Amino acid sequence: MHRSIKTVTLVGGVASLLALSGCGLGPAPAQSADTGGEIGGTITFQTMQLSPTFDDYINGVIADFEQANPGTTVQWTDIPSDQAARKVSADSVAGTLPDVLDLDAATLAPLGRDGRVIDMSQSAADLESRYVPSAWKSFDYGTTAVAALPWYLNSPVLMENGSLIDQAGSPASPTTYSELLDVSAEIARTTGKAGFQPTSIGLPNYLLSMGVPLVNEDSTAPVVNTPEAADFLQRLADLYANGGIPADSVTAAQRTEIDTFSQGETAYLETGPSRLKIIGQNAPQVLENLRIAEPLGASKGTTWVVAHGIAVPQSSENAATALAFATFLTSPENQLALAEQSSVFPSTVESLEADFFQAEPTDLATQARRIVATSLFDGGTMPKPAAVDSEYASTLWSAVQTAITGETPVAQALADAETQLTEMLQARAK
Repeated sequence: MHRSIKTVTLVGGVASLLALSGCGLGPAPAQSADTGGEIGGTITFQTMQLSPTFDDYINGVIADFEQANPGTTVQWTDIPSDQAARKVSADSVAGTLPDVLDLDAATLAPLGRDGRVIDMSQSAADLESRYVPSAWKSFDYGTTAVAALPWYLNSPVLMENGSLIDQAGSPASPTTYSELLDVSAEIARTTGKAGFQPTSIGLPNYLLSMGVPLVNEDSTAPVVNTPEAADFLQRLADLYANGGIPADSVTAAQRTEIDTFSQGETAYLETGPSRLKIIGQNAPQVLENLRIAEPLGASKGTTWVVAHGIAVPQSSENAATALAFATFLTSPENQLALAEQSSVFPSTVESLEADFFQAEPTDLATQARRIVATSLFDGGTMPKPAAVDSEYASTLWSAVQTAITGETPVAQALADAETQLTEMLQARAK
């Protein structure tokens, strides 16, 4: 096996989705790609911002595949994540999509919604049990039930500022967003600091955990103006008024929650384990007293998960080989090798059972890794509906910000949110 060990963070392309979500992709393919042919010939494979860090790893996987399948050639290209959405759009219009695509669930959404990639629930149904359920379900776009084979994942832990929590009388770690609001009010009352910072990307996760659907069953209309959403938003407004949310964080140009946490202004941060390194570099005094807890909602199966997948476009002229390579790349062995040299998590059950994830923790990093792996393995994670991407999240956030700050009634903000989200979803459908 050809492997090089480097521990790094893989960069996703969610932000670039905004460039693609409103673009027309041209006519949808008239027929499905043939995945039942012989494996052989040349295929093209495109990844998002993995080179040069993962050159040895990717080239090693390619070499192993070609050796196992004589007569095959995989031509690999890598593009910056911030160019992925535009390139996918342009290639789809031109009919020149690569045979195999590495995309995060949000950037893949337009292709999945239009049926432009093969449906793995049909072409690779026998592989479903290989992956954790939340990963498999992350690529359900309605038209395409499973638009990609799951590859690598990110999911959070709850990081706690031990100094602030001790000052507040050492309350128990919150296990749900509702409990987070309660303990944040106590943190503010006893320490004068905030409990946590809500974010535009996090808000859909909060609402989903409260039983708010966000969209209807076929993702054609928003569902955010509900009693549960109104109650949660009002509790956020009350918390903001009492200092439980940083006063300068709910703004148009939002300060990042990791910066706020690193500055000692909040007690809790729900984020991926890779952020430990950033906190250690920027705020060693916070890291010294940092504690790790289970992510919010893990016991209820509502912890968020972000997935990258490997998709095969319907336009592929060598779909059988493309699917074979996608299957090979996302195998438990290859996923574990990638996880061992990065900060991401595998999507396969077998990989998550490995000692790398299940061994007794020796420090904060290994503790966080085991917590996330257990959450993924035990079904504690839940994907958002595919329509709830970065554009959806930013639209929702902009509509409710003034409700959190008390400038707009909650009912009006949620009504405005549904109006704006309806326009967005309808524009996508055209």
